[in-house]
Amino acid sequence: MAMPVKRLYLVTAAIFIIIVILSYHKNNLSYDGYGKQVDTPSSQADTQNYDTSNSDYSDYNNANKEEKPDTIQPTTPKPETETEVTTAQLPNTSGKYDTLILIPSSWTQIQNRKWVRQTLFGIKDNIEPCKKYNGRIIYKFYIHGHATWLKTNIHSAEFMQGQVRDLYSEFMEYTDYTFVNKTVTDRHALWGDALTWAVETFIPEEKIQVENVLVFDSTTLVNLPKIEASAKLVANAEGFIYTWGEPTLFAGMASYSVVEQIVKNRNAIKENHNLLDIFTAATLYFTHPAQNYRVEKGVGQLWASDIDQIEATTEVVGQVYQLDDWTPIVEKLAIKTTPACAADPDRKKNIAVLTSSYVYADMCMAEASLPSAENKRTYAIKHGYDFVARAAEFAQEEHRGRKLVWGKIGAIQKVLPHYEWLFWMDMDALVADLDKDVRDIIREAEDKKENNGEEISLIVVRPVRDRMLNAGVMLIKNTDWSRRFFNEVQTKVDWYRKSSYEQAAIWGVMTDPKWSSGVYFYDGNDHVMNTFPKQYQEGDFIVHFAPAGCPSVPVLEALRKIKNGESILGVGTE
Repeated sequence: MAMPVKRLYLVTAAIFIIIVILSYHKNNLSYDGYGKQVDTPSSQADTQNYDTSNSDYSDYNNANKEEKPDTIQPTTPKPETETEVTTAQLPNTSGKYDTLILIPSSWTQIQNRKWVRQTLFGIKDNIEPCKKYNGRIIYKFYIHGHATWLKTNIHSAEFMQGQVRDLYSEFMEYTDYTFVNKTVTDRHALWGDALTWAVETFIPEEKIQVENVLVFDSTTLVNLPKIEASAKLVANAEGFIYTWGEPTLFAGMASYSVVEQIVKNRNAIKENHNLLDIFTAATLYFTHPAQNYRVEKGVGQLWASDIDQIEATTEVVGQVYQLDDWTPIVEKLAIKTTPACAADPDRKKNIAVLTSSYVYADMCMAEASLPSAENKRTYAIKHGYDFVARAAEFAQEEHRGRKLVWGKIGAIQKVLPHYEWLFWMDMDALVADLDKDVRDIIREAEDKKENNGEEISLIVVRPVRDRMLNAGVMLIKNTDWSRRFFNEVQTKVDWYRKSSYEQAAIWGVMTDPKWSSGVYFYDGNDHVMNTFPKQYQEGDFIVHFAPAGCPSVPVLEALRKIKNGESILGVGTE
């Protein structure tokens, strides 16, 4: 029997309404990550966004993953073109940090510091230097040397000269350290000195605030996320001390209020409890008579050279001296890096001031190397540029059978992809006019070349009395032309060990007509960006002490005058 028209109409209308409701509900559903749908909040006010990159949240979510999958808060999907930046990547503009990490280290433990940077903070090299710390942690190596350095001419002595050269390279490449030139007799003194430096010097000068201070040697592997999580559990209003390792302490952490008291009572702590480390001594000092400070001990183990003896729950492994052991321990403990540096999304649009940090075996520039690098770093910071110093590319030339100065080409090729422009300066080239912006030179060259409609990728100078360019100061743009150009330079075998070396190779390539389109050549110019001492005039930008033989003495004199705002006219012309 046919359905009455009126009833058919009502049924059709009801079905239509149901379809509309279901369609609306479906469009307001999101997935919770486990294949189940959850309601999406109808307004932005109802939405909660959590930074799940924090280890505490990640551990919590993993622990409750199977029990309550539906309780996980949904997140609003982002467009595919949107760049996602986590909280840990954002620069800290508040000056407040959760944890200050102090890492006492002998000056000889260069490789240990390299592994600490990589393992804990994810810093593999200095090509993209840390310009700003992120919002959670800040760290410093507290490097100590030998008092005998003050009594002997270390720059000409053969005693451990190779390590001294490597140390100077590290000091030019990084700024994450303070160096004290003294012999340290025990850990009580060393860790106490580090805490005193932090409280009385570093924190006031940097105008920062920290909640806690963590100390461990550079031979110690720590699971930083677990340590910080443990510290949060014991923190109270009066303060806490947390230690790892017994009877030998491998790491110590305390709330900043307690650290201030340790520094204040340091002599009394040492006198009453003359132990190996100041944290254990402070623990006894503050608990007899009892204080309100909470004292806890974490899981720390001495490295016994057997990975099977390391418990997976261990938070700290101490006295790991062989670097081959670091990787298996990191894997066993599942140590995740805690980024210490803020992301710089504009780095590829920036300029890097690039120089050599390689100290030659003759130690000629050893004494002037650090001040020279600091001159360039000061200039870069003043204008918002990066400063990059490289030694590795020079060291590898020892194995390639070429003159070491060829490392300059390798360094340029290594760093170029990370920036828009590189401003290469030899170690003996100094910024005399710190106010001069190198972009003015780039704009001038581009304006003069603009009529030809060609992109400039290399800006170089030939001084008036030179027969070819001087490669001690160059500007290189990040282009395909530059990559092909320097690949071509690398093939000039005849100049590998022949006088003029990489400079003659560059000259030979750039004077080939097929490469001329990418070069802007300041021909016969002594003042734009590469000035020798005898041609120097007041206001010149870069003074280059290349003709000075071993230029350490005039370089140091010029640096002193530049720093004091004095004229460098006549320096290095004797």
